[in-house]
Amino acid sequence: MTPPSQRRRAGEFRGLGRLVLVFLVIPSALILSLGILVLVFGQKVHDVVFGVLILSLAVVLVSGVIGILVYVRREASVARLQSDFVSKVSHDLRTPLTSIRMFVETLQMGRPQDPETVRQCLDVIATETARLTAMIDRLLDWARMESGRRFYEPTPERVEDVVEAALEAFEPQLLTHPVQVTREIAPSLPRVQVDLAAMSEAVLNLLHNAHRYTGDEKAIVVRCLQRGPLVEIHVEDNGPGIPVPEQRRVFEKFYRAADALRRNIPGTGLGLAMVQSIVLAHGGTVTLRSRPGKGCTFVIALPVGAQA
Repeated sequence: MTPPSQRRRAGEFRGLGRLVLVFLVIPSALILSLGILVLVFGQKVHDVVFGVLILSLAVVLVSGVIGILVYVRREASVARLQSDFVSKVSHDLRTPLTSIRMFVETLQMGRPQDPETVRQCLDVIATETARLTAMIDRLLDWARMESGRRFYEPTPERVEDVVEAALEAFEPQLLTHPVQVTREIAPSLPRVQVDLAAMSEAVLNLLHNAHRYTGDEKAIVVRCLQRGPLVEIHVEDNGPGIPVPEQRRVFEKFYRAADALRRNIPGTGLGLAMVQSIVLAHGGTVTLRSRPGKGCTFVIALPVGAQA
């Protein structure tokens, strides 16, 4: 069932579309028709001049109509994505909270008698609490980025240290869902000017994506190399890849690929947007290389010795 807020917003956009039709599209068509008639049947110079003026006005109005329609369509798309985002985040937050509440109630009622079972319950509570904290931290980080309140402290860092920090933070994921991770780091890479915590967070997001969207036989390659004045960090997976029409949208906030939605893979649609925000703040770029059935490779390119 569509939420009331989303139905109301959709109704607002439909109403705006009708206003555009009545007050811009129809008058523009009439003015354009009048200008063509004057030019075709006008006999005097002032008729031609008048016709040209009318056609110019029609072109301006038509351009305005196109601009408004593009804006309305974009706003409708953003509103739909935001609504889906709120719904998804609410579901993702509710899941660990439900587990925490269930195991806390179990402990309160004294059902588990042996210490081992109590320990397992506490382990689950600790895991779900960490998961909940990570989701909230991600939302807060995104809010700070959007408002321009997230600041970076760049220092000369080795790319190896950035990657190792990300892989270390990634290790808990491997306890429940093992994956083969291969490091390929070129020797003697120059240092880059980055905020170590922020850039390792960006790499960690790419690792989580590579882990989340691959199948049972997971394999991830982290490759670091220098290409001219740039140092590149590649995160490559053996997943199904991303269709070409969707590749240009993967860095949009709230956007999630159709395959992820179809397979009910958890996520908020903010991970790659956050990666791009962090990398751009350091003067770098992040790009995607993918072919359906051939996996994905995300490439973070950082200028050597650049100031963030």
